[in-house]
Amino acid sequence: MTSCNNCEFFNPVPKDADDYEAGKGDCVTEKADEKGRYWLSRPVFEGSASCKSYSKR
Repeated sequence: MTSCNNCEFFNPVPKDADDYEAGKGDCVTEKADEKGRYWLSRPVFEGSASCKSYSKR
């Protein structure tokens, strides 16, 4: 089973951030539509099961 920790979209939350928790990060994916590019971010933990956007580092 793959986990978020091994995904290229996983970005760990810095220790000095207000919402820091050990192992917590953000899954940031780039999307595009007719208006342009944008990024979606959702909180995840590094041990979480990977989602359909998983891409190995």
